[in-house]
Amino acid sequence: LGGACVQALQVGSSSMRATLGLRLLCAMGFRSLLALALGGACVQGLHPRPEFGSHASYARWLVHESDYVVISTHHNGSDVFGNIMSISDGNGYEDSTGVIYTYLPDLDATFADLMVDDRVALTFSEMALDGGRSGGCLNSTAENPPCGRLTISGRLTLVPADHQATSLRYLFARHPEMADWGKEHKFKAFWMAPENVTDFFLINFYGGASHPTVKEYLAAPWQRSGTSGEFVCGVCGHIYDAAKDAQGRAFEALPESWACPVCGSPKSSFKQQLREDGTHVWVHEEMQMHI
Repeated sequence: LGGACVQALQVGSSSMRATLGLRLLCAMGFRSLLALALGGACVQGLHPRPEFGSHASYARWLVHESDYVVISTHHNGSDVFGNIMSISDGNGYEDSTGVIYTYLPDLDATFADLMVDDRVALTFSEMALDGGRSGGCLNSTAENPPCGRLTISGRLTLVPADHQATSLRYLFARHPEMADWGKEHKFKAFWMAPENVTDFFLINFYGGASHPTVKEYLAAPWQRSGTSGEFVCGVCGHIYDAAKDAQGRAFEALPESWACPVCGSPKSSFKQQLREDGTHVWVHEEMQMHI
């Protein structure tokens, strides 16, 4: 842990013990406890967001950055049912395969539905990322097109025996608390295998939905690269070009009334991309700490 995170945890630990009690502290996973103590101040930042026109890449990015998905299933024959599922698509936050895995108990209504009809729709919203500040979501609403959303349709099935070890490694790497869940209930790993995906429905800008193919989705980069030192629009991903966008003027010299030539967002929507230890990082406002 970084020094700031450790210090914040130490500051908050005594009051939390008094409030929650030692039993609750023992029951909570460390990751959950840390998030509660820090109020999200030390939560991992987002990877670089692809520009809006890179549809397959944006879909990969949104899947990977998402902690959970809304699943819709056929329920009791003629009804439908929605639920929340924690997901993983790789071996931790720095790895992505694009293949979605989840972990469900046999007591869950979604589990029961899948045993009868495994056709599902998985819906992601960019509003769920970074406290609703990612892309075009800031000061907006989830249905506004620049605040991206994705629905993947297909079949969610039990992970076969030859993929079990991989699926659990991916799930436990992203959600460490899951490792203990199976001790209390009968959990099983599910996945949406690439051959079981039937459609991608993506809206991340004005102009209607796009439908990347499975091949395009799996081959696309899951984060943007090559923007180090550039000023990038946080809404549409446009990289500022002084020659084309403002007759050669440096970004810092632009008036505050200047707007993105692609999406019309204000100058304040642009953030400079910085290099950290040789990697690209997405710069956004820091979350305030609440202890």
